[in-house]
Amino acid sequence: MHKSTAVWSYITLILLALCLGACSQNDTTPSQPAGSTGTPSNQDQTPGSSSNEPGNEPGDQPVNEGDTGGDTPKIVASNDTFQIYQPAPDSIVGQSFVVKGKARVFEATLNYSFEDGHQVLAEGFTTASMGAPEWGDFSITVKFDKPTSPTGVLTIFEASAKDGSPIHQLHIPLKFDKSLIQAK
Repeated sequence: MHKSTAVWSYITLILLALCLGACSQNDTTPSQPAGSTGTPSNQDQTPGSSSNEPGNEPGDQPVNEGDTGGDTPKIVASNDTFQIYQPAPDSIVGQSFVVKGKARVFEATLNYSFEDGHQVLAEGFTTASMGAPEWGDFSITVKFDKPTSPTGVLTIFEASAKDGSPIHQLHIPLKFDKSLIQAK
C-alpha cells in the first residue's frame, strides 16, 4: 500500500507540473491597470481642434480591417477617443439621425446627449464593437421631439470609471430642419 501511495504522489506531481506549464504559456500579454484607456482624462475637444499629445501618434489611429484603401469613411469630427464619420458638424438633421464612428473607450461603453440649448432632446449609451485600447465601431440612432431653437449640440463622451462624470467629450454642432422647430 505504501508503494501505491508513492505512485499516486508522482502522478499528481506530474499532472500539476503539466497544468502549471500550460497556464504560464498563455500568460504572455502585458496587463493594463483597470480603468486605463491609454488616453488623457478630462479632455474636451470640438471638431477641428488638434493635439500634439502622445494619443495622436500615427500608430494610435484605428485600422479598418479588410481596408483596401478606397472605402475608408471620412472622419468629420474627432478627438483622442472618438472618430466620427457622420453627421458632419453643422449638418441639418431631421427628427432622427444616425451617428457612426469609432471609439476607444473603457469596456466599449460610450454615452451621448443631444440638446437644443433649452432642453435635453435625447440621451443614452451604446457599446462599440471593441473596448480600449482598441478602436471599436459604433452606430447610434438619435430620435427626438421638436426642438425650440434652430441649432443643437450632440455631445459624445465616456463616463468616468471613478465617478461617472463625462470625460473625453466631443461636441458636434448641428442644425435642425426648419419644419421641426416649435415656437416657444
